Amino acid sequence: MNWKRPEKLFTLDTEKAALVIIDMQNFSCSPIGRDPLPNIDTTIQQINRLADFCRKLKIPIIWVRHNFSITDSLNNFGLFGLFHDEKSMSTITNLDKGTEIYAAMHFDSTQDHVVFKNRYSAFLSDPPELHTLLKKLNKHQLWVAGIAANVCVESTLRDAMQLDYEVILISDGTTATSDTALENTLENTYHFFGDVRTASDIIQVFEDHISTKKDLK
Repeated sequence: MNWKRPEKLFTLDTEKAALVIIDMQNFSCSPIGRDPLPNIDTTIQQINRLADFCRKLKIPIIWVRHNFSITDSLNNFGLFGLFHDEKSMSTITNLDKGTEIYAAMHFDSTQDHVVFKNRYSAFLSDPPELHTLLKKLNKHQLWVAGIAANVCVESTLRDAMQLDYEVILISDGTTATSDTALENTLENTYHFFGDVRTASDIIQVFEDHISTKKDLK
């Protein structure tokens, strides 16, 4: 099917861009009791590469961490317990070690932002910390990376587009539960929700711009 959309809908813009990195945490990058996601090492490498570059461009980096809260008066699991076993849930509850940003990530606590979510989509989290921070920073173009592509990443970027954010999914900065699931997310994003680019695509555009002063695309 010919979708008749331009290859690149959005012009890269450092003034309105933020790099949003989803769920690069211990529970997802180094899971206990199950195999890691395919190509996770490449995903980590490309996210780190882009994060380092964004700092040079003064583009804010936002790390989205998944965490549930249980107290005597609060339990915000919702229906998640129907789809995940109790042991897995415990690793992402009450700021357990599993919720910490994975040690291999180039996270800079002195510069980067951290927000929390308790739903697959960071925009449906209660409270919606990502949405609130983006409005505060006045950022409207989201370069989205993280895992898993077919769950939290796609859920977040779908809602982002419908909230009128310009979405650019970093195709080599995400992976999914299978190659097929990843390809489906890349296709869904391209056809309905935003642009799909590699980390190298984005870096090269700015390097070319710096060296030649040509327009960004």
